[in-house]
Amino acid sequence: MTETATGPLSDAEAAKYRDEFPIFDHTIYLNSCSLGPPSRRVQNALRQYAEDWSQYGAPAWWLRWLPQLEAAKERFARLIGADVDEVTISHSVSSALSSVASTFDYSDRSEVVCADLDFPTIPYQWLAKRRDGVRVRFVSSPDRIAVPEAAYQQAVGRNTAAIATSHVFYATGAIQPVRRLAEIAHDAGARIIVDGYHAVGAIPVNVKDLDVDFYIGGTLKWLLGGPGLTFIYVRRELIAELQPTISGWFASADQFAFDAEHLEWPDTADRLELGTPAVATAYAGVAGMDMIVEAEPGRIQQRIQALTDDVVRRAQRAGYGVFSPLDSTERAGIVMLEVSRPQETVAALGQRGFTVDYRPGLVRVSPHFYNTESDVAALMDALDDVQASL
Repeated sequence: MTETATGPLSDAEAAKYRDEFPIFDHTIYLNSCSLGPPSRRVQNALRQYAEDWSQYGAPAWWLRWLPQLEAAKERFARLIGADVDEVTISHSVSSALSSVASTFDYSDRSEVVCADLDFPTIPYQWLAKRRDGVRVRFVSSPDRIAVPEAAYQQAVGRNTAAIATSHVFYATGAIQPVRRLAEIAHDAGARIIVDGYHAVGAIPVNVKDLDVDFYIGGTLKWLLGGPGLTFIYVRRELIAELQPTISGWFASADQFAFDAEHLEWPDTADRLELGTPAVATAYAGVAGMDMIVEAEPGRIQQRIQALTDDVVRRAQRAGYGVFSPLDSTERAGIVMLEVSRPQETVAALGQRGFTVDYRPGLVRVSPHFYNTESDVAALMDALDDVQASL
């Protein structure tokens, strides 16, 4: 019997995974928070999709594609500690939030609490409902890194329909205390909706331990499967009462009955599904998520903590501002650096063979488990050179 490895992935293990990503043939990639690069496994999966499409035509739907979509749901459910019938598929976080938001009756509780650090997609969903009397109440970050738990406590009340916020903030990497936020919401009779896009694949997630009502994630970034596939988790106890007001034929209890006159929901989270999914991304997503399962989320988190700790140490030594939590247990895979002329810096680093990202006023560095210690060292040395030349 093979023993499960413990502790962070070693640099040697990371280097083996790094070799599976062709992007490193021409750049040192440290930008997983924007887009996870495709591994050879993912490329092979996409070729298999094309072959299945070519070989079967329409019968590919029931022979290959629908089973692949179910496999994608199963992988995501496993990664977040859910049962597969509590998970369904969507096209993007925007469409996923639209489905979730449509299940609420705002006539009694008309406020949704979001953070000013959330990615705009989250509050936009409810800001677009202003003519229906829905109000977004924002909690603010005093340090522009994280939001105090007390701010949520003060914002949530009897008029709150839900807290809708991020598990990990996209612009700082700060991990929110989701379990406590769930308690705050539930104590007030409200629900909690969590965008886990920057969490799943970078840190271990268990939705049962977090006690969330809805949890959304996708394959674009840390799960290494590309764009076009997101997932919605719904706590089992809520499924039967959900009455979405946007829908599609994949949400029908018997979609192949083609009954245009009646819509009956399934007894699963699939009642939140919409139209035809992006099948190619299911192939890529399964391959990407299988790599995450293989590398193990707990070991991945420890690996990312070590790499981002190194970024922080080198940044502090060079005198750059760090707009991310300094404590690695409070930080996922993102480190935000305050440097001179950040947009030009990112472009100059690109010319030197490094891929990082820019957000207004800051450089965003996001290593994943496949990055090596030498990747981080080389990037920070190059950053010093660029800064000296500007």
